[in-house]
Amino acid sequence: MRLPTGASRFVFIFAHPAGHVGAPRHYTPYFQGAGLDWHMVPLDIAPEHLSETIRTLAKSPNIAGFNLTMPHKPAAFELCDAVGPAACFEGVVNTIRIESGGRLVGESFDGGGFLNAAREADVFDPERRCVVIGAGGAGRAICHALASAGLKRLRILNETPGPVDALATKLRNHFTGIDISFDERFDDAGLVVNATSLGLHATDALPMDPAKLSADCAVFDIIAARRTEFMQACAARGLKVVDGVAMIKHQLPLQTAFWRGEA
Repeated sequence: MRLPTGASRFVFIFAHPAGHVGAPRHYTPYFQGAGLDWHMVPLDIAPEHLSETIRTLAKSPNIAGFNLTMPHKPAAFELCDAVGPAACFEGVVNTIRIESGGRLVGESFDGGGFLNAAREADVFDPERRCVVIGAGGAGRAICHALASAGLKRLRILNETPGPVDALATKLRNHFTGIDISFDERFDDAGLVVNATSLGLHATDALPMDPAKLSADCAVFDIIAARRTEFMQACAARGLKVVDGVAMIKHQLPLQTAFWRGEA
């Protein structure tokens, strides 16, 4: 792997905390395989310092762009000078590029990465109900992507009602005919998505009980840092499991094109 020099360019991934972030092991090799002297660097930035950090780093010609993960996606949306269509709908940004004069343009690629990974793994069937657990930044993006792809029946589960109610209203207004429910059941699901942070640590509770899933249900867990206990329990039942690494790999070309100004 090529080591960085003063001529290299960098993509910073901001998180808080950042100890779990393993994205550079996917991004930096991808950049270099594409012939780019780019490197990803994780930074633990507290929310109150996000704006000043981004504005300061954006002044350097060595910075190719920024990647945002928990808990920074909603704040990054507010920070941007302009946003793309997915971010505009979802109210979150996970990717920022720097344009002339330090102008910050953001977009959300979580949904696109998720959907492309789900299609490649053959776990997306628009005719079967999908259950998404979590209505945070990633959950919003995933629900938006599913609805955009023609999903007919969606169930969204979230600890607090406010975010999920607002999301459901927006989805119903934009995608007529979509059936959205909030009851906590899984027996009719063809795909269950863990869009929460549960699983980052071995001590975390499972997002749901895998015993409640039917034998032909697939599972997509967006955690990429580790093979979670939820993934292991679902695989032990013989269920098809897709992890967050697949989502990252499908985001990579989308984000890189965006940072390069090609999309």
